[in-house]
Amino acid sequence: MKKTLTVNINGIIFHIDEDAYNVLSDYLESIKSHFSRTQDGEEIISDIEGRIAEMLKERIGDERQVITIDDIEHVVNVIGQPSEFG
Repeated sequence: MKKTLTVNINGIIFHIDEDAYNVLSDYLESIKSHFSRTQDGEEIISDIEGRIAEMLKERIGDERQVITIDDIEHVVNVIGQPSEFG
């Protein structure tokens, strides 16, 4: 049994297990840190969070309602690490 949390990502509510939450939280912090000094940083961060929400929404459905670490790893692999951003 795993502990789950409820999070709001770009206005969409998700249930996420604790391990996945920790990885996602660290990932979002690294993105925020990367773009904090850029002119359009807040807009870029918002766009990335929106894309994350879309991707997570696609991965869950009626049968499965909790975001897992596998889902977060998929998102990170698709979007990439902040160090890989142009």
